[in-house]
Amino acid sequence: MIRKMGYLICIFIIAFNAYSKEQAKPNIATSVNIGKINLYIECFGKGSPSIIINGGFGGSVSNGGWDAVIKSLFKNNQVCIYDRANLGQSDKSIGHYDLGTIVEHQSALLKKVDIKPPYLMVGHSYGAYPIKLFNHLYPEKVAAILLVDPSLYGQFKSHINKWDPENDSYDVETQKKMEQELARWQGPPMNNEKINMRTSSKLIANSEGFGDKPYVLLWARDAIWKPDNNVPDDWNPAVWERIKNSYASDLAGMQNLSSNTKITFAKTPEHYIHKHEPEIVIDEINYLLIKLQE
Repeated sequence: MIRKMGYLICIFIIAFNAYSKEQAKPNIATSVNIGKINLYIECFGKGSPSIIINGGFGGSVSNGGWDAVIKSLFKNNQVCIYDRANLGQSDKSIGHYDLGTIVEHQSALLKKVDIKPPYLMVGHSYGAYPIKLFNHLYPEKVAAILLVDPSLYGQFKSHINKWDPENDSYDVETQKKMEQELARWQGPPMNNEKINMRTSSKLIANSEGFGDKPYVLLWARDAIWKPDNNVPDDWNPAVWERIKNSYASDLAGMQNLSSNTKITFAKTPEHYIHKHEPEIVIDEINYLLIKLQE
């Protein structure tokens, strides 16, 4: 029995050591002063182009769930992921904070850590937003783009534009909801990242598309909304119609950002595709890497 137990322990240790060796360990894991605040970044491996991951809203390095993706890619390409201000191990933002500040921070951070372009930029959910503005401001640095179940560009502005109190007639509850939403839009940011969505939406609207850069739009299985023509009982018909029209316009814009676009769907219905189906994220990044070699 003792011999058998010893044998099992040895097998466990060997297996554990083999597993540990396979784990991606960052060669960069540090907080970097970019002026007024410090941002936390982790980078794995070496190789160009560098793959820069922009996490979704509220997402940080510690809870981002990108481990499987990083582990598959870091042997041939440098892979970096960082915490935006107000998240994870990064400092709180100071003063006005919007998408322009986020991109300014990211540019300074990559420069400080000496992560040289070109970049293959990956963005999940709201992480798509910094990529569009970064590409607009630094187009020569961005080689290719993968958006993973992204938030539609324009959705925050569309969310406000569904209201038209001068021409609509709202019941008491709908009026109250409208006033609350408009107050949040005009007032200070009321979200955990402290991002001013009003000014950020203007920056997104005024930024260019991706031109002819290789671009993959990866949706979750059921991500595309197909609204019914029947107006829900608790919706104002005019508001419902504007929502449908805005969604269709924003979706079309998202799918036509580049003349070199690939649109694909994951098998999973989950929003966090990189957690639930990392293999398809890895496949699409490899697809883009091959495209860049052509």
